Amino acid sequence: MPLYFFNIRGDGFDETDVVGKRCKNDVAALSEAMLIASEIVQQRLADLHVAHYGAVDVEDEGHRSVLSLPLRAAAY
Repeated sequence: MPLYFFNIRGDGFDETDVVGKRCKNDVAALSEAMLIASEIVQQRLADLHVAHYGAVDVEDEGHRSVLSLPLRAAAY
């Protein structure tokens, strides 16, 4: 299975995934990105922060961009 990296960026934060996660394909990587975004939105809402800005950027093994999922997509 291919290795994907899930980098998180947003208001005042930027976290690079150096470990990665193996996913079956790009669609499975999108599902993982949605889970990550959902967790971030839930945490920020619980802390009464607005989580409308930022994204989970997914890269493949060659560190080529696969997709960018806005955090706000997980809020709905």
